[in-house]
Amino acid sequence: MTPNILHDWGHDDCVKILQRCKEAIPARNAGGKVIIIDMVRGSANGDKKISEMEAIQNLFTMYITGVERDEIEWKRIFSDAGFSDDYKILPVLGPYSVIEIYP
Repeated sequence: MTPNILHDWGHDDCVKILQRCKEAIPARNAGGKVIIIDMVRGSANGDKKISEMEAIQNLFTMYITGVERDEIEWKRIFSDAGFSDDYKILPVLGPYSVIEIYP
């Protein structure tokens, strides 16, 4: 599980981190998956409060040179790290989502 970590890293570093995770987990048919808890930009679905939280988080993240990603950007990272195109993004709290990716 990587809670609120990947947004601190650029694309290439995220790919490396996830490649290491993939090496450490079993195959999907043996229950292997990586769980990520992070922001998915645009997942607010029109909720004004969540959109405001995303904007504030984006400002803070830019200050620390982090990156907030939308689903397309996440998908590219997963693909570049060698994970399947089958993933789940489950919005849970404000702008945060639980993301499940599979080898």
